[in-house]
Amino acid sequence: MFFALLIQAVVIAVVVVTCWVWMGVMVAQALACGAVIALVNSGMLVGRWYIGLDDYHCDGARHLKLFHRSSLERFFVVGMLMAVGFGLLDLAPQALLAGFIVGQLVWAFANVLARRLF
Repeated sequence: MFFALLIQAVVIAVVVVTCWVWMGVMVAQALACGAVIALVNSGMLVGRWYIGLDDYHCDGARHLKLFHRSSLERFFVVGMLMAVGFGLLDLAPQALLAGFIVGQLVWAFANVLARRLF
């Protein structure tokens, strides 16, 4: 999972630099903000996975409760970061959402790639 997170960060950096050269600073900032939000989301997921390696249990109800809590935590963190990007920072909405979508897609492809390599 850490390798997939590293792949996601590297690809996001390449996409942001390419966008900066191609479309300008304002769009690249919004794209970077959306991509960083996706990276934070993935980082929270990796952190929960890493904690779960040591805290192993076979209780189904407890497992479902932790799964639900983790999903709500990530949902609210992503929602609040999006609100900051849209409201306080006043970034371009299309570029912010495009950066988030790119970040999430890269996370999915990085997981597939990491599982095939290792």
